[in-house]
Parts: sequence; structure tokens; C-alpha cells
Amino acid sequence: MNDSCDLHPAMFSALVGDKPEFVRLLLENGVCVRKFLEHEDTLCELYAHLPACFFLRKLAKRVQGGKIRKGQEPPPGSKKISLSHVADEVRHLLGSFTQPLYVPSRYKMTKDDVRLAVPSKGHIDLPCSGEELTPDTVWDPGRDLFLWAIVQNNTELAEIGWEQCRDCIAAALAACKILRKLAQETGEDDSEEAKEMRELANHYEKQAIGVFSECHSWDAQRVQKLLIRVSPSWGKTTCLWLALEADAKSFIAHSGVQALLTQIWCGELSVDNPHWKVLVCMVFFPFIYTGFLTFRRDEEIHRQAERTEQQKLAMDSVFSGSSDTKIKRHYRGPLQQSDSELKPLNCSSRLMSLFTSPQVKFYWNIASYFGFLWLFAVVLMIDFQDYPSWRELLLYVWLTSLVCEEVRQLYHDFDGSGFRRKAKMYISDLWNILDVLSIILFIAGLVCRLQASGTVFYVGKVVLCIDFIIFCLRLMAIFTISRTLGPKIIIVRKMMMDLFFFMFLLSIWVVAYGVAKQGILIHNEDRLNWIIRGAVYEPYLIIFGNVPTNIDNTQFDLGTCSVNGSDPLKPKCPMLNSDNMPAFPEWLTIIMLCVYLLFANILLLNLLIAIFNYTFQEVQDNTDTIWKFQRYELIKEYHSRPALPPPFILLSHIIIFIKGVLLRYPSHRHEHFRQELQRTEDEELLSWEAYMKDNYLASTRQDESQSVEHRIQDTAEKVGVMSELLEREQEMVSATMAKRLARLEEQVSESTKALRWIVDALKSQGCKSKMQPPLMTGRSSDRDDGESSGQETDEESAPHMFARQLQYPNSTVKRFPVPEEKVPWEVNFTLYHPPVYNQQDSSDSDSAVLDKYRNPEGRTGIRGKGALKSLGPNPILHPIITRWRDAERKVLEFLAIWEDAEKHWALPGGPAKPEECLAQTLERILGKKLHDKTKSKLDAGEQVYKGYVDDSRNTDNAWIETTIITLHCDKNTPLMTDLNRIVESSLSSHQPLQWQEVSSAASVCPYQREALRQIAQSHKTHF
Repeated sequence: MNDSCDLHPAMFSALVGDKPEFVRLLLENGVCVRKFLEHEDTLCELYAHLPACFFLRKLAKRVQGGKIRKGQEPPPGSKKISLSHVADEVRHLLGSFTQPLYVPSRYKMTKDDVRLAVPSKGHIDLPCSGEELTPDTVWDPGRDLFLWAIVQNNTELAEIGWEQCRDCIAAALAACKILRKLAQETGEDDSEEAKEMRELANHYEKQAIGVFSECHSWDAQRVQKLLIRVSPSWGKTTCLWLALEADAKSFIAHSGVQALLTQIWCGELSVDNPHWKVLVCMVFFPFIYTGFLTFRRDEEIHRQAERTEQQKLAMDSVFSGSSDTKIKRHYRGPLQQSDSELKPLNCSSRLMSLFTSPQVKFYWNIASYFGFLWLFAVVLMIDFQDYPSWRELLLYVWLTSLVCEEVRQLYHDFDGSGFRRKAKMYISDLWNILDVLSIILFIAGLVCRLQASGTVFYVGKVVLCIDFIIFCLRLMAIFTISRTLGPKIIIVRKMMMDLFFFMFLLSIWVVAYGVAKQGILIHNEDRLNWIIRGAVYEPYLIIFGNVPTNIDNTQFDLGTCSVNGSDPLKPKCPMLNSDNMPAFPEWLTIIMLCVYLLFANILLLNLLIAIFNYTFQEVQDNTDTIWKFQRYELIKEYHSRPALPPPFILLSHIIIFIKGVLLRYPSHRHEHFRQELQRTEDEELLSWEAYMKDNYLASTRQDESQSVEHRIQDTAEKVGVMSELLEREQEMVSATMAKRLARLEEQVSESTKALRWIVDALKSQGCKSKMQPPLMTGRSSDRDDGESSGQETDEESAPHMFARQLQYPNSTVKRFPVPEEKVPWEVNFTLYHPPVYNQQDSSDSDSAVLDKYRNPEGRTGIRGKGALKSLGPNPILHPIITRWRDAERKVLEFLAIWEDAEKHWALPGGPAKPEECLAQTLERILGKKLHDKTKSKLDAGEQVYKGYVDDSRNTDNAWIETTIITLHCDKNTPLMTDLNRIVESSLSSHQPLQWQEVSSAASVCPYQREALRQIAQSHKTHF
């Protein structure tokens, strides 16, 4: 532990200096985060050394109580940052529904001393090395380190801190909420800082989804506790509420979260019940006692019975051979007790569970709302009397119940966030705004309707008719729960926003054309209603095909207008000439109408269609996610709603008022959305979550290592290392060669001096030579002498070239690249890892077997037999038959055979088997007919070459060794006549024979060309 404490300064420097790799190294080598953050001063110093970021400016503004501008550092004499300031700022970012993360210590109540602590229900991190927790101990150091990294938008340090958190899902969702709130408060949506914050928030939303998916795949029932469990580390809130506040739509849309919401929506009813069964039981409720409707308790009892039966079968199989009845009773006792834990619901509980289910409440409220609209329509169309009838009075009572329900929703503190925040959330909802507007219009219409004046009475009816439209629009909110209609309603809301901006563009053209037309046609119209009709209403109707007739003189009728505008029911006539015909330029009004129709009907309407299409395509991909996210609000509303529908809900409101206001009963918390676990259960759940997080991180790293991008990066790194090693080796070889050349030049210089000294000494003694002494400085003669045989010298000095070709013949295998200086086996080549290739199936791939055979000329870049028959040397015999073409003996020819596989002429030859004698081998190679003709000559043939051959089929463990013998035939002999006859008859066979000139241009293998050169030299002819 002392060694760990000694590393704390290094840990602090690594965190402040933004060295994530060093931080991870320290954590792996024993640094305990709990001991590192044991004292609050360490965390305060970390916040004091935050890099320049938006959170630091906000924190400095809170500490100073003033304004700190962007890029401005806190003044030197500023107040010290305390954890209370950090807690207030973090609570502002998380939301007022949370409690402060850091509270004053009850052990040290000084002014500036603040202790990190969490509520008394269980600590999150376990002590290191088994030490007990002290009053100054940091209860959740992983959270503190993660939060410190998140507020500064540090991706790598935040990832390290998140790995240290046990409550990782809540931590990821809290980070998502904080980062999106910070990005929103920057005021610059397009700034790089805001973009990085949103990207990091999306990353931790994916991390939360990944861990939650891992947990859900293991235990779908247990994972629901993680959603509604109260997290002491994050302000006594829940993961579900953090996800909603963070606008984590993808997390809410997860199947595990939706399963919890569906379970809450159904209440005590089973989620597998069809809708029609629920509707039938709502009307004929006695069916619930017949098993017609399934309850969740029945399913749990059935599952428990199955588990108990399986346990009994397992026990019976274990103790089937035991005769001790006491042991059997001892193990079967707990099983029998567990059967009595769950009991079926009684009659009253089933009835209560049916009608308190949010799903049933929703159905009853739909029926009630349709009844309200039907009653409202009847009153407006049929029964709107001077004095309210019983239907109208019932309508007022019904509306009163709706008003009371809206008031209850406003004051009902569902999650303990306070009235101010609840009111703000209530007003921000569009459907609540429609509710308030409809209620206000209804009250205004009711006040006007109760007046004695007939005019005001009618105005009240008009207001109520308009209010009826709003009540009908409110009906759309009810169907947001539908999986089919819900996404469509979201699309409609988006299109309404597009339509609003489109109407702004359209109004410009409508007003522009309408005012111009009205000014040209009508002179000094002073009636406001006719001005609006001519400048706005008529141009708007033109868009829908109502072409005006007053712009065309051919359709003018003086009887349809008023000359002086004295008739209020007729429009004012346009300016008239002496013939009582309109005096306006007809051509101008027609051109204006055509241009207006071109832009309004064709351009703007098609623009609207394109906007709607774009919105539909953009929203359609996310409507399911958005619908699942908004589904929560409706479920929460009907979960807290009284069971009775309007207007009977007034009874429930009276009971709630008496209990809450008069009797001061505490408010009821909803356990389905929020649950505080016991310390032991909470620790077990967090340990399981931490285990699932480790599994998720391991699988993520494995997927990343197997991804194409990672493989490409890994390959690039290996190639870089390889090229660096090759460059270093090349530099070393170059340096060695330079040293050797310099040493050789020194030795040559010293030798020259010694020879000159010897010459001078001999001359001084009177020794004379008949020839002039050679000059030691010239090199031209050496160069000239070497030019004639330069090619042969290069070929002789260079290692086997054909055996190092990159592509192995007749295969897809490529050799390992071998530089010339690395060919000899004596040279160390640590990077040499050639592939093993055997063209035929063979068991000779063992390294121990292959190491017994080594190519005498060095490395070839490939191991195994390759295309050869056996490991080690593969002997080949080549008999060369020659003749003179002419009598002057100037052109020497040899007998060549066509190799169809290689597509070139070659010397006759074939593999020499160890068990065969030379005569048998020659007979097999030349054929019996040709061998019989040349047998006597071949026995006396001359051996030209025997040894290793540089062939492209050679490998490290298999190579070709050839033996070449020559036979010369005279032209005017019976043997030559027979040979010529055999050559002519072979032209029609698959392996024809042909006489070829012995020259360097002969298309044969290099080693065969060398044999022909030696034969030409022995016959003293040009090659």
C-alpha cells in the first residue's frame, strides 16, 4: 500500500498532464483510485487544474459570482474551487430532479471543508486491500474520476474513468445528459467543442446500450431492476429517468426498456393478452374469474412451479441411490416452502388489477372522450337553448372533470422534481397547450353563452364551435400509443412545422400580387373587408383554381359591382372610361396573373411537395425510435391517472383532495418507475452489472481486433517495422562494405609502396629488366579484359537467380523475398519465414524432416518439395546428340525436343532413378528406337557437366542435380541417316524432334546453354 501511495503524485501529474496511457499503466501497477481520491483536497486540486474548457468557465463564474468570458482564466486572487460549487454546477447540468453529488461532511463541519459522500444506502466502490471505510473515504471514486474527465470533454480519460465505475449504465447516461446540456449551453451549435461534446455523448449512449444489451441477453427480468433502481451515486435518480432527460432515444427504444414499459402499461395483466379479450372483460368483468384473461401473477406461479418441478427432478436424480430419508427431507423442505411464497390473486384483487391497469384506463378514457365529443356535437347542433338543458349541464360537468384532471396532472409530482420544473415540462408539451387552449375557449364561450344579449349569445356559440375543433385535434394525442398511427402522427407534426415556413414564403407572393392587383383595378377602396378580400382572399383562392373574372374586360358586368362602393354586398367597380368599360391595362393584369400562377402554383407547390417528401424520408427511418421514446409519457400519464374515466373521475379527485390537502397524507411513489433496493441486493446487482460490462468490453475489443480496419492498421505497422529493420540492416551492410573497401584500398596502397621500394632497391643494386615496369595506377586494362566475360562473371558470382523468382511456377505460392547477401546459410537472417509448399500431398512437412535437407547453394524463399519428386537432390540426365550441318564444319547442331508444357525447345532428358543403370535411363529418356540406334555411341559418350542446377523449381529442401553427356555423329554415316528419318517421322507426334544450332541464341535453360557452350568449345566452333 505504501508503494501505491508513492505513485499518487505521478498519478496526479498524469491526469493533469492528459497522459491516458500513463494513467492506465499506473492503474495496472497497483494504484488504487479510492486511496488516490481519499481526501477531498485531491479532487479539488484536479478541478482547479482543469484545462481551458466550457465547464471551467461556468465553474469559475459560479465561484466568482460574476461573468467569466470565453477564453478568460480566473483571476489569481480568486476564491478556491470547492466541491459544493462542483456539485451545484453538476446538478444544474443533470437536472433539478437529482440530489447534489457532494454534500458537506458530518464529521468536519468547517466552512471550507467538503467531503465526498453518497447517501447512506450502500457504498459503490469496495475498499482496497480489505481496509475499512473511514469518515474521509471517497465512497465512489470511479464516478468522481469519470465525472472529472467528462466535464472537460476528455475522451480517453473518460473511458478509463468509466471502466472504473460499477454503476456503469447510469454513469454513461449521466455523461450523455451532461455533455448534451453543455453543448446546448455553449450557444454555438457549429463550434468544434460543441460537436465533440455531442459525439462523446453519442458514444456513451452506445456504451450504455451495449452493456444493457449484454445484461438483457443474460437475464431479461433482472435487467429491468437496473432501469428503475435508485442510484445513490448519481443523485438518487434512475437509469430510466436519466435516459429520458438525456434524450437517449436509442436507449429507450431498446427491446429491454420497451419490455419494461409494456409491462407497466399492462399492469397486473399479462402482456400476452389480446386486445379484444381486455375489451370484452372491461364490459363483462365476471369473465376474469373464468381464466379468460391471464394475469401476471398466474404466469409467475406457473414459472415457479416449473422451476420447483425441475429442482425436484434434479434432487431425485442426485439422491436416487440414497436410502437416507432424512437427507431427502432436508433438501425437499425448502422447495416445499418456496411453493407457498406466491399465492393466486383473490376475486377483489383481480377486479382491482383489471381496472387499475393503465391499458384499461386508456381504453375507458378513449370511450369517455368519444362520448364527450358526441355530447358536445349534440349540444352545438341540436340542443343549444336559451337556458341550458340537461345535456348541456352534463357537458359542463364533464368539462369540469377534465379541468380537474389537468390541474391534478400539473400538481402531481411524479418523480419529485418540484412544482416549478413540473409546470415547465407541462407547458412544453404541445398536447397540454391544446388542452389549456380548449379549456380557456370553452370558458370564454360559456361566459358569452350565459349572457342575455342575443348577439353575445351567438358569439358564445361560435366560440364553442371553434373550441370543438380543438377538442377533436386533441384526439390525435390518444392514438400516439398505437404502433401504426403513432409514427404517422409524428410525421404530421414535423410536416406542420414545414408548412408554417412554407406559408411564410407563400404569403409574400400572395400579398405582393394581391396588393398590386387591387391597386390597379380599384381606385381608393375604403371598405376594410373588401380590401382584405381583394388583396389576400382572392389571390389565395387563385392557387386552388378559382381564376378571377374582373381582370378580363370581356367578362366585365356592370351589374355585379358598385360604382361608388355604396352597396356593402358588392365590390367596388374598377376605374371606368367614357364607354363604362374598365380603363385598366388588360394586358398587364393578364401577364401578372400568369407570372403569379407560374410561381405560386408550379414553383411553390412543388417546393412544398419536395419538402414534405424530404421530411417523410428523414423522419421515416427514425419514427419508430421517436415513437418508442414518446410512448413513455403516455404510459406515465395513465399509470398515475385515477381508474375512473370522466366524468366519474370527479369522485377520485375529491378523494385525492381530501387525502392530500385536508388529511396531509404523504404522496404515493410509483414503485414501477422507481425502486430503492436493500444494500445487499443493490451490491449484488452492481456486481453483476460490472461483470456484464467486462464481458461487453472484452467482446468489443475482440470485434475491433478482428475488424478489417484494425487488420489493415496492424499490417501497416508490421510493414513499417519490417521496412525499418531492412533499412537498418542495409545501412549496416553498406557501412561494413565501405569499411572493407577502405581497408582494401589501404592495403593496395601499402602494397604499391612496398613494390616500388623493392624495384628501387633492385635498381640500386644494378639489376636491370628487359621490359618496362608496369604502371600500378591504371585500371583501364582490367576493365577492358573484363568486358568480354562480364556477363559470365556476373552470372557466376551471383547466387542462384531462377530459384529465387517471386512466383513459384505452376502455382499461386509466392516465395519469401531473399536478398543476394542473405542467400548463404552462413549469413544470419532472423526475419526469414518462408512458406511450405508441396505440390503433391505429402507428410514431409515436419520441420525436423525438412531441416535434414538443405539446398547447397543457399536460401530460395520456399520450403518443402515444391514440384519435385523428393526431398534432397533430384538427379536428371541429359544426353546431347550433335552433328555438323555442312561439310566445312562451321555450324554445329544438336538434337532438341519440344517441351509442350514449357512451350520451348529443350535438351532430351528426364529424371534418373537410383535403382536404374545408365543404359536403362537413356533408353527411357530417348525411347527404345532412338536408343537402339545410338547405343554403341552413347556408351562411349563424353560427360560434359555433373552437379547442381539453378532451376525455378528448387526449394530450400529439394533441388535438381543434372548429368550431361554428349554424342557426336558424322553426317555421312548410316546412323545419321536413321536419326534424320526418326526426326522427320516425329514431326507429327506430340513431342517432335528438331536439329537446332549450337549458339548462345538457343532457347534452352541457362544450365543447358552453359553445357552447349562447353560442347562448342570442345569442337572449336563459335558459340
